[in-house]
Amino acid sequence: LVLKDDEIVSDGIISFPYNALSVCVSADDATVIVGGEDCKIHIYKVDMSDPSSVVLKEDHVIENGHLKAVHALELSHDGKMLASADVRDVCVWSVDEGWTPLVAKGRWCFHTQRITCLAWSNDDAVLASGGNDDSIYLWSLSKRMKRVHYPFAHRGGISALEFLDSSDNATTLVSAGSDACICQWDVTADIASKFG
Repeated sequence: LVLKDDEIVSDGIISFPYNALSVCVSADDATVIVGGEDCKIHIYKVDMSDPSSVVLKEDHVIENGHLKAVHALELSHDGKMLASADVRDVCVWSVDEGWTPLVAKGRWCFHTQRITCLAWSNDDAVLASGGNDDSIYLWSLSKRMKRVHYPFAHRGGISALEFLDSSDNATTLVSAGSDACICQWDVTADIASKFG
């Protein structure tokens, strides 16, 4: 379903020829990105020429980017990068350069179970990933060979991640998990020592 201002604006349920597992929407509401069980990432343009019935028109498909179903998607705050994840790999795509890979499969592949959530830091310099393996990882495009690992972050897996806004120079990550806990992590020192 497509909703705008708490009202359904699509013509009912939109059906796809694949099982949709994850979705994200651009800040300007013009693009919808869907991760599928078909291991592809489908990019749709939102056609709002008829305000009473919004239509999604497939604009591009990222094929061969993942070997497994795509379970998590997250656009960077500036809208220039898309992070995607499956059961093992975290990938990053350049939106402005025709969805070309910045980090391809096989590079950031340290999770041992399905990756369930992704979050960009407020400056888009760090990406966090959380999974059913109880782990949180931090990644940086400037230091692609390095990572920060927080094992056993939540028993039963991570269900949500978000970086908090901060007025000082601290970087704080909030996580929620299947253990019914919400944790707050000061990751400032770890980011400085690994990626600085």
